[in-house]
Amino acid sequence: MIRESKWWLNFFPDFRPIFGIKPQKVSNAEARYLIKKLGLKPGRTFLDCPCGIGRIALPLAKAGVKVTGVDVTLPYLKELQTKAARRGLKITTVHKDMRRIDYHNKFHAAGNLWTSLGYFERESDNLLALKKMYRALKPGGKFILHTMNRDWIVKNFEPNGWYDAGSVRVLETREFDLAKSTSRSLWRFVKGADEKAYEVSIRMYSYHELLEMFRSIGFVDVEGFASLKDEPIKFDSRMMWVFGTKPGARR
Repeated sequence: MIRESKWWLNFFPDFRPIFGIKPQKVSNAEARYLIKKLGLKPGRTFLDCPCGIGRIALPLAKAGVKVTGVDVTLPYLKELQTKAARRGLKITTVHKDMRRIDYHNKFHAAGNLWTSLGYFERESDNLLALKKMYRALKPGGKFILHTMNRDWIVKNFEPNGWYDAGSVRVLETREFDLAKSTSRSLWRFVKGADEKAYEVSIRMYSYHELLEMFRSIGFVDVEGFASLKDEPIKFDSRMMWVFGTKPGARR
């Protein structure tokens, strides 16, 4: 088992098969939703942080959006560049920790997608990641956080789970720290006779916490939805789409 505080540095290369469980048509629908909600007309700029293998970055770029993808997992960025080249698309990729980006008033919109917040033990670091995204936006720019709903997790908590992702069997043993609102899991990736295991810790957020965090940073017009149909967030909402706007007229 791999035990380390910076678990995300080694975990995600082995996590790669999990992307295969999300159909491309779902990713395309989510990209269209972001185009609509964020006002991403052709030529607009979007910061995808972290971007992974380009699940959303690629369809956005195909729609004419100028995408910059940031990720700490270098193999993901290489795969994204390969896919973009094959499609004749231009995507800027940056190999960096989301807490270390240093953009200022650069992007029309930005996003942190598919439960990619809460990795850090110190809450100030999780907040810092959001602050960096806020700083990267142009005045009037919009931000989207797409993440699991902590209240859904508690209501539907299961200590064990498994599924197949292609040729890899994924097994999870979970516990939830109610005091710290943190999901602690042992992930095991089994492929034939090979097995790798990682201890993963992710701070999970309730909707009201995210509203408070967004507003404390400076976002206005903060709102959240449970689906691509803009349904309200409830206890039975597994995922949340939370939007905020940086004050000021868009230039």
